[in-house]
Amino acid sequence: MNAMDILKKIRKPNALSLARSFLVAEIAAMLVSTSAAVGIEFLIYLTFILSPELWRRLRDAVAQPMVRGCLAWGAMLVIAGIYCVGGPEAALGDLASWRKLLLLPLAAAVFDEEIWKNRIIHALILTATLGVGLSYFSRATGITIYKYPVGISVHNHASQGMAFAVSLFAIIMILRLRPPEKKWYRIFLAASGIATFLNLIFITDGRSGYLVLLVVTAVAALALTPGKLRYILAIGLPLAVAVLLTLSPVARNRIHQGINEAANYQKDSRLTSMGVRMAMWKNTIKLVGKSPLFGYGSGGFDEAYRRQVQGKSGWQNQPVASPHNQFLRIMAEQGIFGLLVFLAFLATMTRQKPPLPYRVLALGVLLAWCGTSMFSDHFSTFFEGRFIFLWCGALLAFTPAPKEPASS
Repeated sequence: MNAMDILKKIRKPNALSLARSFLVAEIAAMLVSTSAAVGIEFLIYLTFILSPELWRRLRDAVAQPMVRGCLAWGAMLVIAGIYCVGGPEAALGDLASWRKLLLLPLAAAVFDEEIWKNRIIHALILTATLGVGLSYFSRATGITIYKYPVGISVHNHASQGMAFAVSLFAIIMILRLRPPEKKWYRIFLAASGIATFLNLIFITDGRSGYLVLLVVTAVAALALTPGKLRYILAIGLPLAVAVLLTLSPVARNRIHQGINEAANYQKDSRLTSMGVRMAMWKNTIKLVGKSPLFGYGSGGFDEAYRRQVQGKSGWQNQPVASPHNQFLRIMAEQGIFGLLVFLAFLATMTRQKPPLPYRVLALGVLLAWCGTSMFSDHFSTFFEGRFIFLWCGALLAFTPAPKEPASS
């Protein structure tokens, strides 16, 4: 058999397998490189545009509640862009940044098979495990990874903590409900889980990561424990994790720092992470009170906030691009009506009924993102926003029931 015969026997990838593969690659790339993630995202869009089969799948995906909810929220963003106080340029820029929302319907259209759900889960675990190893290496040697601080290998301490916590959650759920057949891989997953947990407690100093860890710990206890014991463990295990965090010098310092900054921001002459949040929330609430129903338009927060603090001195009244609270930002830009549409969109995800462990993995992470978004814009930021929409779109996608054999 010559080389030409071998090439003919190699099956050419079809559009469906390409789209699935690109989406799996995207979940890994977004942890490693923003440029790579954007490049793969472009390939995903291109694959869908050029394939009639994928267009058909996308049309069929509209039957899924979360896809309809996603379209409703997207329509709200477009409508609110019409009356943006920052003008057309600001509105278009904001809409472009929300293109990450497209990952949800695209993933929902093609992740209808459990094998591909498993692949995207394991792609996250393997990439996060690599990040954990690099984090330990950086902390042990003092060598920085790319331009990050010592001990950080994924974008920043917040993103790293959140990604590692989700990876740990996935490892626990997979080992308990879908253990791999190969023993060596089960051992690898267990070792990765232990290393990830210790990294979250003693090295990664992201408060968002701590919150995600506490939430997914409670969700895992509820999902994996039978009877009334689940409620005891859902409270007890997060408390035990919280105690471990207070025993870690790194975590304890970060938590105490945040509490002190929030409590003393009015007296502090320095601009601090939690202090500036307290000031931004206070100013944003006043801003929302002036236009509560429909807000200032998609992309209008910058200009509206600038007008709110205009003429006032001090770091507490400096113009900012975000209030570091997703729900306050939506109220400021799309108003109370927009917030209701967004919350309804999130609620539609609970109506998706994929089998275990996919539903728990998706909704547990969604709940954690809602928690961290009280202190940031994690449905809007580059990594966190892309991750949650791709993760939920893939894991919550409907899996068709097996066809019954035709009767004779």
